[in-house]
Amino acid sequence: MKLTILITCFNEKATILEAIKQAKAVDIDKEIIVIDNCSTDGTREILEGLKDDKALKIILHSQNMGAGYSTSEGISLAQGDYFYAPGADLEYDMKDVYKMIQKIDSERLDAVFGSRLLERVGVSNIQLLKERPYWLGTIIATFLINILYGRSFTDVIGINLVKTDLLKALDCKASSQAFMFELVSKLCKQRKKIGEVHLWYKPRTHKQGKTIRAIDMLPALLAIIKVKLFG
Repeated sequence: MKLTILITCFNEKATILEAIKQAKAVDIDKEIIVIDNCSTDGTREILEGLKDDKALKIILHSQNMGAGYSTSEGISLAQGDYFYAPGADLEYDMKDVYKMIQKIDSERLDAVFGSRLLERVGVSNIQLLKERPYWLGTIIATFLINILYGRSFTDVIGINLVKTDLLKALDCKASSQAFMFELVSKLCKQRKKIGEVHLWYKPRTHKQGKTIRAIDMLPALLAIIKVKLFG
C-alpha cells in the first residue's frame, strides 16, 4: 500500500464529509483512517453513519485526547509506505499529495514539508504579518528550526508527507498541537533528507471554526527546544 491518509477531527460537522470525499478521490493505492476526538457538534453521529463503509477505518474517541494523540494513534495503525494527515477542515487541497509523493520518490527523501510560504520567498516578514498576523507563529517556529539545525525551510507548520516506518521509529509523544513541532525537530535532529513543495492554502477564520490560538505556540516552541536539548 502506497499511502495512509489520516483525517483527524474535532467538531468538523460542516466539512468532514467533503474531506472524506476528497481523500477517497486521491487516485493512489491507499487506506483512509478517520479519528474523531469526541466531537459534540454532530460530527461523531455523521461518522457513526459511515461505520459500514469498507473504504474507511473510523475510530471514535470517548473523550478529547488531543490532536497529537490522535495523530500518534493514526501512525501506529498506518500500513501505507507514506503517511499524510491533511485534517478535516479543508484548509489544504488534498490533491497536493501527488506532487509531494512525486518529490519524495524522485529525490529519495525521508519527508516532504508542504509550505504555505514557498512562493512568497523575498516577501518581508513585516509584510506577511500585515497580511495575516497569525503568520507570526509560523515565522518564529520556522526561524527557530532553521537556526537550531542549519536548515532553510520556509514553513514548518504546513502539512507534511513522511515515510511511515520512519514516523513509527521517531515515536513522538506530544498529545497536543505540539506533536507536529516535535516531529519536525526529530526529523531535523536525525539529519533526515527533507524537501519542500508549495501548498494551496485557504485559512479559516475563528468564526468558521478555526481552533488554533496564539497561546498554542508556547507548548509548540517548548517541544522544539526540548528535542534539541534532550532528544
